[in-house]
Amino acid sequence: MAPSIFFLHFIGLAIVILGLTLKEKRPRTGIAVAVIGFIIATGPVWYGHMVGPSPSEYRQMQIQEYMVPRP
Repeated sequence: MAPSIFFLHFIGLAIVILGLTLKEKRPRTGIAVAVIGFIIATGPVWYGHMVGPSPSEYRQMQIQEYMVPRP
């Protein structure tokens, strides 16, 4: 995994913790910040699922790669 993925994950976790500490004094703002942090922290996972190939597409790519003759 790229270092930027870990950076994004831990920044998101820090934002979640910040939001949860804000929740005591400002409930709506704290929850909103925590939700935004959760989305940032899990961003690499759902982005990879959205733009990556599906399992059937991945299998088809493997089959096509196997069928191509190599010099």
